Amino acid sequence: MDQPIKQPPAFCAPPTEEHRELLLELGMTPDAAQATIDIDTYMGNLRRSMARKELGRLALRDLQLGIDITDLEIISMIEHGPGPDGEITVGLIAERLAIDPSRASRIVADAVDKGIIRRVASQSDARRIGLELTDIGRSHAEAIRHYKWSAFAEALGAWPEEDLVTFARLFRRFSTAVSDTKNARAK
Repeated sequence: MDQPIKQPPAFCAPPTEEHRELLLELGMTPDAAQATIDIDTYMGNLRRSMARKELGRLALRDLQLGIDITDLEIISMIEHGPGPDGEITVGLIAERLAIDPSRASRIVADAVDKGIIRRVASQSDARRIGLELTDIGRSHAEAIRHYKWSAFAEALGAWPEEDLVTFARLFRRFSTAVSDTKNARAK
């Protein structure tokens, strides 16, 4: 028998009857409108947690790697792989983190000083400098990845396999639909 789902606290203004009415006017059934409101609430909570980088901060606290959250972001961006040109550069880091190139240059320099990443010669253009993780950086990445997957396994381990597979499929579908809508509106 399924256990009741514990509702996370809502940290945004609660939906009003006006919100429900708008969704109904847009063609949703009352249950679909309520589900949409619930999804918005849960997504808001998730966005805030991600914006505060809570899981990363917990990993850094528990693992005591001697790095900070910015270093963790740099490691993650490098692990994400090269850009379209086949390389990882300060410019790519700036783009991925949505920060100014001069700020990216400073945080990359700090990560180099800490021995987490190193600068390497570009394979395609001798005037460019690429970036890669050092052995220490790869070790940190592996420790953080293990921490994250352990947290996910703890959070999802009691879910029935069918629920987990269904959730992944529906979450991908939701994510794609939201992205498609956003892209269509951006044109």
